Amino acid sequence: MPDYYSVIATAVSRLPTKTDEARCAIYDRARTALQEALRDYEPPLLAKEQMALDEAIRTVEVINDIQLEASLIRANNGPEGSPPSVCAVE
Repeated sequence: MPDYYSVIATAVSRLPTKTDEARCAIYDRARTALQEALRDYEPPLLAKEQMALDEAIRTVEVINDIQLEASLIRANNGPEGSPPSVCAVE
């Protein structure tokens, strides 16, 4: 099984601006590429790989949220609520 987390995390880290829209676009491209690559395989394999990709995306989003919260705390010298990521994980 490919290491989806490393691929997704690297792509997100290379974004010039890590906006929700930019991250979501990467996730959508990854999902499309996976579906195209596995379209001739059995549906259980595609489902398993989609779940693995979605888990990697969730991990990247959690880390992103933690980093955002930490920057807000440092910038404001106190905890501030930040909205959760808007990128949907299927």
